[in-house]
Amino acid sequence: MSPELAEKQVMVMIGGREQVESMNAFAGLEPSVAERCKVECVCPELVAPIVGHVTEDQDAERVSRLFSVLADPTRIRILHALSLSDELCVCDIAFLIDLSQSAVSHQLRTLRLADVVSRRKEGRTMFYSLSDEHIRGMLNNGLEHLVQHNS
Repeated sequence: MSPELAEKQVMVMIGGREQVESMNAFAGLEPSVAERCKVECVCPELVAPIVGHVTEDQDAERVSRLFSVLADPTRIRILHALSLSDELCVCDIAFLIDLSQSAVSHQLRTLRLADVVSRRKEGRTMFYSLSDEHIRGMLNNGLEHLVQHNS
């Protein structure tokens, strides 16, 4: 690490006033990380309670994959139909969202592999439901968000 990166100028907000402080902030950082910011603004009263609580990369990747699965209008319509009932079969869903049974089955498989929906078999009929209340909550929160921001 180059000597000029040993000390870091940090703009700190204290009581609404900016104050510049030097600190050995680059200790332990790789040079590419250290070279990005020689001067930055940090509000310790805002940052301190959050340090160590930001999600890890692995968890962020898992949530990203979940949102990716949900980022499809057909799947959202299927989930919304399922959120309005305890369970529905493929034929019910196909009727409700006006799609072929084949298209619905394909989307349900994707949702099932992502643990977003569950299924149970009764005779020759497969019934689907939301895997848990978190999915219903996310869907409802998304729809409420739209209503609040469209008014």
